[in-house]
Amino acid sequence: MKRVLILGCNELTKRLLTELCRYQSYVSGICLASRNKEDCDELKEMAAGMGVRITTSGIDMNNVEGAMMMVRIFAPDLVVNLLPSELALDVMNLAIKAKCDYIDGTLFGVPDFPSPLSLLSKQFEKFSDFQKNGKTAVCGAGLVPGAANTIIRHASLYHFKKIEQIDIVSVSGEKKETSKGKKKDIDDTLYSEDVKAPLIVLKDAPGKKVFYVEKGKVVEVDPMTIEGKSASGTKVYLASSPMLTDLLKEFPDAVSVRYFKLGRKPKKEHVAPKNKLDLLRDLGLLSDKPVKVGNVEVAPVDLLASILPKQSDANAAKDVDEKASGMASYEIYITGQSKRDDKELTKSYILKEFNDETYLKYNINAFDYMKGTALIAGVKLMCKDKWQKPGVFTPAAFDCDTYYQAFVMEGLDVKEGEGKPF
Repeated sequence: MKRVLILGCNELTKRLLTELCRYQSYVSGICLASRNKEDCDELKEMAAGMGVRITTSGIDMNNVEGAMMMVRIFAPDLVVNLLPSELALDVMNLAIKAKCDYIDGTLFGVPDFPSPLSLLSKQFEKFSDFQKNGKTAVCGAGLVPGAANTIIRHASLYHFKKIEQIDIVSVSGEKKETSKGKKKDIDDTLYSEDVKAPLIVLKDAPGKKVFYVEKGKVVEVDPMTIEGKSASGTKVYLASSPMLTDLLKEFPDAVSVRYFKLGRKPKKEHVAPKNKLDLLRDLGLLSDKPVKVGNVEVAPVDLLASILPKQSDANAAKDVDEKASGMASYEIYITGQSKRDDKELTKSYILKEFNDETYLKYNINAFDYMKGTALIAGVKLMCKDKWQKPGVFTPAAFDCDTYYQAFVMEGLDVKEGEGKPF
């Protein structure tokens, strides 16, 4: 039985707390800690009477001494990190000082383009510290790379003599088709660039590359240049992913791997509002001749350009997806030599959930539900001492059957099939 410290208070915390309380043989005590202690207190009240002693605490990761004092008082055997991934190293340092085990669901600081010498993520910088303590840190025990890598290793163990190609397709939700004859979506906001062009315009600036793995070698390409379709027919495009970096290290023997996801949502067409520009011109506010305001001379157009929103900033904000809807899917296609008859074989493993259902039941999107389910399975394995190895690892370091069965039992529905290559 473990004393479990859960850092972070969100919808996943609620699910994890309920599961750990339901199986009381796993834990002897739970401490919920986050910046907002009141949220933790609400969850404690919800779980009252479930048979597990629960305490709560406020914690500020910027206050290292205060955080460490709280950890010493509770004396955890396991720290579960549900805080934002950029705080992973800070939380790992707490676990190292407390000489306890650690688990999180997301990799942090994965290199943009991996090399044989690069670490999988920043968390692996702490390997020697956990090894010296004789403690285990498991990182990325969510959907990626944890469950996805385990599904691939499970397929390799039971179905393939040799894997040659792995294609992964991630669809966070369905895109609604616009109705026929619908008026074109227009953005008629007045932007800074409408009244005055930027002093410096970068033409043909190199965009950020994405990569795939071709027979064990990293290949860089421009984004949105390689297209595919998901099982449901949704258009997807080649992209980079921590999953590729993980598989490059897991299967270094000339395996080819590609990752596809939804492209960016089309932006609204911008049309500068002529009526507003005409009014500003009539008022003299588009003049580039300086006028004296107090002791300062300033051109009206410069002042106007400085206070209007920038179109470039607005476009960056629009790249963030709106609330996901419809069906989400995570699809893995594996092609290689069959163990059964040495012939070419393609296996598919598809995970599907409906965003509308997971929002209704758990107040999270479908992908967050899948990630959380995989992480909860991993936490239970650590509470049962099924994952024990001094150092920092992903779930790939442990028996794939054990984890596969654990997250399927937890509710991650994996549909296995055979078919043609992706």
